[in-house]
Amino acid sequence: MSRSALAVLAAGLLSLCGCFSAQPGAEGNHDRIQKGMSRDEVRWAIGSPKDAHPIPGQGESSDLPVEQWCYQWTYPTGKTFTILLTAFIGLFFMDFSPYGFDVGFDRAGRVRTISPVGRRR
Repeated sequence: MSRSALAVLAAGLLSLCGCFSAQPGAEGNHDRIQKGMSRDEVRWAIGSPKDAHPIPGQGESSDLPVEQWCYQWTYPTGKTFTILLTAFIGLFFMDFSPYGFDVGFDRAGRVRTISPVGRRR
């Protein structure tokens, strides 16, 4: 392989590195969760949540979620590496937004609701 071809290949790979987003990771883990799974199954499948909190005021209904786990993904290490390698050109193409979704559990500890994947603040 000639030097010019190698330089073009390296530049192409570095420019693509700046396009990485946390969205595919969040979507992949979102697809692993199904309604009816237990808390332990969810924790085993995708790990501990970033945040967990009760949902007050749901009454005695077994159809409503009473606890919500919030999951969020970011790629800060890869983004920093890309910024340095591309001499800051990657800044223009990067998606710095974290992505995530919420999982709601009923009183029996089973998944009742799964929110769509979206950007987080």
